[in-house]
Amino acid sequence: MIRRAMFCLNKNKGTVYEAVAGCVALCRRKEIEPVFFEEDREELLERLPSLVDGAAFLPAPVPGKIDALFAFGGDGTVLRALDAYVSCGIPILGINLGRLGFLLETQVDELAEALELLHRGEYEIEHRMMLHVEASCGGQAVSAYATNEVSISRALSQRMIALDAYVGSTLVDHYIADGVVLASPTGSTAYSLSAGGPIVSPDVPCFVLNPICPHSLQSRPIVLSCKEQVTLRINMKEMREGIQLSIDGQAICQMLNQEQITVSSSPHDALLIRFPKERNFFSLLKDKLSQWSL
Repeated sequence: MIRRAMFCLNKNKGTVYEAVAGCVALCRRKEIEPVFFEEDREELLERLPSLVDGAAFLPAPVPGKIDALFAFGGDGTVLRALDAYVSCGIPILGINLGRLGFLLETQVDELAEALELLHRGEYEIEHRMMLHVEASCGGQAVSAYATNEVSISRALSQRMIALDAYVGSTLVDHYIADGVVLASPTGSTAYSLSAGGPIVSPDVPCFVLNPICPHSLQSRPIVLSCKEQVTLRINMKEMREGIQLSIDGQAICQMLNQEQITVSSSPHDALLIRFPKERNFFSLLKDKLSQWSL
């Protein structure tokens, strides 16, 4: 049962405060206590003083105290919440304020129905595999989670880069390309799809290893078991600046020659709140990725 929900806001969305105001009122009618991030306190008190005055604020979601995260925004808002808080084991409800909304479960005008279903316990928790990333990047150690993908790319450079890809200790390929993306099943419909990779059903436990614009006839996307550990290592004859590590579309750092990332299946799954609907993954693909949805 959902008793306390923490609100995660994309403050760049113009309608976010209107949506929050409506959701807070609905939550209180359904005996769901709204909780807010401490970093949002000042702006919320300025914009919605009557609704949030006296409300609870926390620096981060706390397992056992928070039952759900309500993410107001687009897919990127859900991705950032998952990447930051997946280890808390708190399910996320995505509330769409954007356009595509592939990971999002409800629209703002459906909130009354959604909260009624939450109140009655008529929902499911969908588990999605995530990636765990360990990297040496710019001389610093990086450890992070990814919902969609991890990529190494030439970024703003005009020249291709060289990378070695290992599965376990075995060299799979030496890529001369714009980069390489390693995607989860969820991420197979994101950057990897744009780079020519296959669409993978979200319940298939695998990775997609996909070169970006490779300068080779034999370098093609490879689907790997999620039990494998994948290493991508920069291997340049003449090093150039600007090689970029990105996680779920967010630039993390600039990589140096011979630095590497290691990616494995995360011990924590993404937890997404889902309501009973007459749809499945393939109908969602048609709705979200057809030419008529653009």
